[in-house]
Formats: sequence, structure tokens, C-alpha cells
Amino acid sequence: MNLDKNQEKAVNHFTGPAIVVAGPGSGKTAVVTARILNLIQTHNIPPSKILAIAFNRKAVEEMENRIVRGLTSKGTLPVIRTLHAFGKDIITQNYKQAGFEHHPEIWSGEINKIIAEEKGQIDQKAAITKVSIYKIENKLTGKCYIGQSTNPERRRREHFSHSSNDRLRQAIRSEGELQFTFKVLEQVEGREANRREAYWIRHHRNCGEVFNRADPMREQFSNQVLLEMFCQHFSIQYTDHLDRDPDFENLRDRFYDIKDIVMRAKRQVESGIFDPNTLQNPVAREFAKKYEDQKSAANAIDFEDMIIYAAHLLETHSNIRQTYQDRYLYVLVDEFQDIAPIDFRLISQLSENLFAVGDDDQAIYSFRGGDSQIMQKFSNRSDVKKYEITRNYRSTSTIVEHARAIIERNKPRIRKNLRSHNPIKKEIGIIETTPETIKKYLLQQLSDVVETAILVRTNYEVDRIEEILSSESLSFSIEVTTIHKAKGREWEKVILVHNTLDRKFPRRDTILEEERRVFYVAMTRAKEQLVILGGTCQFVPECKNIPKNIRYYYRQFVYWWVRRKLKKLET
Repeated sequence: MNLDKNQEKAVNHFTGPAIVVAGPGSGKTAVVTARILNLIQTHNIPPSKILAIAFNRKAVEEMENRIVRGLTSKGTLPVIRTLHAFGKDIITQNYKQAGFEHHPEIWSGEINKIIAEEKGQIDQKAAITKVSIYKIENKLTGKCYIGQSTNPERRRREHFSHSSNDRLRQAIRSEGELQFTFKVLEQVEGREANRREAYWIRHHRNCGEVFNRADPMREQFSNQVLLEMFCQHFSIQYTDHLDRDPDFENLRDRFYDIKDIVMRAKRQVESGIFDPNTLQNPVAREFAKKYEDQKSAANAIDFEDMIIYAAHLLETHSNIRQTYQDRYLYVLVDEFQDIAPIDFRLISQLSENLFAVGDDDQAIYSFRGGDSQIMQKFSNRSDVKKYEITRNYRSTSTIVEHARAIIERNKPRIRKNLRSHNPIKKEIGIIETTPETIKKYLLQQLSDVVETAILVRTNYEVDRIEEILSSESLSFSIEVTTIHKAKGREWEKVILVHNTLDRKFPRRDTILEEERRVFYVAMTRAKEQLVILGGTCQFVPECKNIPKNIRYYYRQFVYWWVRRKLKKLET
């Protein structure tokens, strides 16, 4: 295996904790694999004493294949696992000490079924509950607002103190509460409420002006009624103006976010096991209580429990912890930047010979609970040996130059001397598009018969672009995928499409630094050609405006590379 000097230094690390700070295309997995082979072949460490943790099953298989090819004699392989699989191993082997009567059942899709059941119960209750259609009317002008609620008196108080309808709220503030009357027009079952509310809005619109901006355009139930039914179903205290809390906007959509909220919270558990009462979101909190109770009754664990219970078991049973420390003398962790607090709890219970490899600039999984600060703090420890592999063997110097210009704006981050092994200067393409012109420019960029990927931010954009391409007869493995799924991969040409089909760059519901990292990951998937197509995005001018120090470095690098090649030709 050919390694550069920095890679060799990392591979030759023997004992004690170490971190390898890597860059895109720098050979992270190759370094992990080479060190495993070095431990076996140079230091005579039995393969069974080595544990390697990879990010997903595909990475596990790739590492296994590389090690098999590298071993001179076939025999026992090191233990290579995803962290979830390793946690499952620990619990399965020590289930009684972990608190289970027998081998726990593994739950994977059960949470989705339970969410669907809970939603169905809420919809059933909403369909038959009594809903009041009410009118708030200006005595003088006759202008009115039509709404619906299961508790009209409470809703009246809300409107008169701080209405959720901005037009009505301003009118009440300027003219006073006494200028308005509140009247229940009729009571209907929930399944009829939207239709009847729409009828009364049209009726009053024909007679005069209404405060409502439009007829109800809802799938089944109004957001207000759903809010009230959610509170009843989950025994949540309803307080005035709860409808103005962002947590309750678009309730139906947010209900499907419950799984992510709960699982992300479980990955943040820093001690003990998961306690649903720690959740701030009231709906997620009450749902999690039900979910955890049902899971416990079934003697089951989900994927996150595999790590939580394994970490807790090692923390509370010193004899079991010692068993695993004796079993695995060397532990290697790839993609270290993506681990969550619960992951590090488990990893830190194992060998002192922890060898972690990662790139905090590529930490893009905070929505799953990933925390790049764990890597940053680990690298700052005085007892941790630090290595740096930041030469990019994938991309041209131009691509690395522009990618570096954007990522160095992030703070905090581990500083790195990012550079390319390939000095080729080939300008990246930056083209402004609109929904009307995206097809034209996209097809223009697909005229070259080269390995190409189209990277986007959302699954919605994947579907839209695949629709565009399906109507064209293209002569060549175009892959359309999200940036998150593209992580760790590479193509000759990458077309990054942003803010044209779906304005989600940067997303408002996440941190700006992580969004910048997502953009950076997309850029660094390209080997030779990078084209950025899209509308307005603050990251585009950031990657275009390369600081002088980066330009100077790359000019010096190209100059050095050319001189080196000339000397070789002379000899």
C-alpha cells in the first residue's frame, strides 16, 4: 500500500490514544486499514485483539475486503462492526446484567407503526368531536372573522388578547375589544368542520369583507382543532396562544418528526439510560413515554438502545468492562466526526489505545445527534497524539482551492493545511438558474460522456431532476442523489444544484456552519469537474472569493510541482 509521509506516521502509531485529522480524499479508510495490517504484521498483535468501528454496513464490508487483500496469511480477521452492531453484541452476551429477562427483541420499524397508530387515534377522535364554528364581528363595520374550535370560550379569550390572525389582531388593538362580538354559528362533527367553516367564510365574503385571507385549504382537520386534539390525546396542558408556538405549526407534518426528535434525544444521553421526561417538545415527550413503555413491555430494544444500554452496562459493571478491555487491546474508529455523545460514552469505555480518524469539516449529521465538538475536544487533549493527513488525492487544485475558501469561514474547527496532490487548474462552473431555465442548463452540462453525479439538498429535488432526465434520451451511470448519501463517494464530474427546485440552502432549521459543511462535502466529491447551478445562496460568493493566502499557497505549490517534474525529466 503506497502511503505518503504523513499517512505513514499515522499508520506507524503503536500505543496510546491518537487522532488523525483528515481532509476530503486524503485516504482516511486506507489509513485505518493500513494501521490494522501494521499492528498484525509488524507488531504481531492477534487480529482478534483488534476492534474497528465503521460508520455503516457498507463501510464495514469495504474495510473487511481491504484487510483480506492485505493479509499475507489467511486466518482470523479483526472484529469490524458498526457501533450499533457492537452494542448489540455486548447486550446479547450480557442481557441479564443489562436488565432483560431474556435476549431482547430488536425493534426497527415498530416506532413508525406506533406513530401511525397514534395519529389514527387522534384523527378518529377529531372526526367525531363536537366543533364550534364561530364568528367574531365588528359591530360598526360588520367585518368578521370565521374560525373553529372544540372550546369556543377559550378561543374567544385568545382572539381578544392576542389573535393568531394578524388582520383581526390589528383591528382589535386599534378599535378595542368592546367593538367586537363573539358568536357560535353552529356545532358540527369534526369531519364536517372544514366544509362548514368554508361555507360561512364564503357567505360573509359575499355580504361584505372578512378578516380571513382564504377558505380553509386543509387535508382533513384545521390546525387549531388538531392542536386541541393533540393536547387531549397526550394529556398536555393547553395554554392560551399555544397556537402561536412554533412547535405547533404544521402539526400533521411535525407529528412525523417525532421519531427524529426522540432518536436524536437518545443519541444525546450522557449518563444512565434514556428518560423521556427530559424532552422539551411536549408532544414528543408524551409520545416517547408511551413508546418506551410499550418497548419495555415487549422486552425489546431499538437501534439507539443498543448503544445506550451497552454504554450503561460497561459503566456500571467493572468486571464486564474489564472483559471487553482485555478482549480488544486496540480500537480504531472511522468517521469520528459524526459520533454522538452516546457513541463516545461507549467508545471511551474500551481500550486506551483508541485510534480515531475523522474530518470535522465533513460533520453533517447533527440531525441524527452527531456532534463534531467531540472530535475537537478529543484532539485538544494533552495525552492524545495528533496526526494530520490533509493532502487531497481526489480533486484538482482548483476544486480544493475553492472548497477551502468556503470551509475556512467556519468557527470553531480544527485548522488544517488542505491541499491537492493534483496541480491541474480547471475553472469550476458557476451558473445562475431559475426554475424555468434549470432544465436547459442542466442538459448542457450533461453533454460530456464522463462519470457524472447530480447532487442536491433534498429528496424532493432528487425526484424533480429524475423527472427532467426521464424525458431525455441520454447516452450515458448519471446518478442523482442527496449530498448526505454522496458522502464518502466521488465522481469525475459533479453538478451541484441548489435553491432552484427547492429553496433549502442553507436550511433555516439547522446551524449555518453545518449547512456550510454540507455544501463543502458536495464540492469535494468532484475529481476533475465541478459545476454549481442554482439561485441565490450565500455559499456561492464565499467559495468564489478565495483569500489571498490560499491563492498564494496554491501558486507556490504549482511552482514547486512543476520544478519537481522538470528535475525528474532532466535526470
